[in-house]
Amino acid sequence: MSDLIKDALSRLNGALDRLDAVSIRHVEAERVRGTLETELALMREDRHALANLLDNERDARTRAEDGLAEIAPRVDRAINAIRQTLNEA
Repeated sequence: MSDLIKDALSRLNGALDRLDAVSIRHVEAERVRGTLETELALMREDRHALANLLDNERDARTRAEDGLAEIAPRVDRAINAIRQTLNEA
């Protein structure tokens, strides 16, 4: 076999090795990308659930504050009535 053919085969083998390495890196990059996309989708779902939970908690707090605002004057009147009764007794 001539040196020219040996050199060509050597270069061809080197090119095939590099192509194989690039192919392996590409497959690994696709796997990582798929994993990252899955994690991102899970984080988005978590964020959506947390946002809904926060909205529900805000609504509950607002209802509680409204209820307290409605009850507080009645409690104050009851306390004053009890004080007045005790003072008169």
